[in-house]
Amino acid sequence: MQPHGAPPPAAEPLSLTIVMAAFNEEDALPECAARNLAFLREHVADGELIIVDDGSSDGTPALVDALAAEHPEVVGLHLAQNSGMGAALLRGFAEARKDWVTIMPADGQIDPYELLDFFAVADDADLITSLYKNREYTLGRKVLSLGLRALTATVVGTRARTEGIYLVRRAVLEQLGASSHSFLLNLEIPIRAKRGGFRVKTVYMNVHDRIAGHSKATSFARIQQTFSELFRLRVRMEGERVARWRGR
Repeated sequence: MQPHGAPPPAAEPLSLTIVMAAFNEEDALPECAARNLAFLREHVADGELIIVDDGSSDGTPALVDALAAEHPEVVGLHLAQNSGMGAALLRGFAEARKDWVTIMPADGQIDPYELLDFFAVADDADLITSLYKNREYTLGRKVLSLGLRALTATVVGTRARTEGIYLVRRAVLEQLGASSHSFLLNLEIPIRAKRGGFRVKTVYMNVHDRIAGHSKATSFARIQQTFSELFRLRVRMEGERVARWRGR
């Protein structure tokens, strides 16, 4: 994977935190972390990489600590038990200190150099979401993805137009109050941003094969967690709406 373009001209380079959730990714993490660090050093004046070990049972925790000890830009965090992608990302968001925040998988499916297209529209946006332009879904994955998005629109009342990573202003992220512990977090953030009247843009990006390992997002337990949280999200957002109305 090679950089596909030069960074857009900007008066001031972005200040960026990359948050990476890692669960049993000992084979992919070293290469993936190196790629993200190279990107930060080449294209971001003020950057950090936060890697959150989501209760891994392999060599991932030791790798996270080694990376943090070796590279000053790396912050290593650990969850005591496997809690889900959203929980790991939220832990990383809480430690983010830069102006913009993005997420990256620890398996290499997304090249950080794709962020250059996000940077190009960042001046006029509070949140930039992404859609894949080259992913071929299996029938099962397609049904699951479409079903989740349709159910989200029905239950929450807003359709989230997003598939890949996103780039969000940290000040906006802190205002959104997103709290889902599953993959649903990545839908909750754009849903809340749209409802809050923030400027949302969408770019198209490429996705690649995993460096190693297999996806953990489609296990029955993770699917069940995601759909359960969707209904809890509806309850939370309705409670927030009532609280705002009473506070007028």
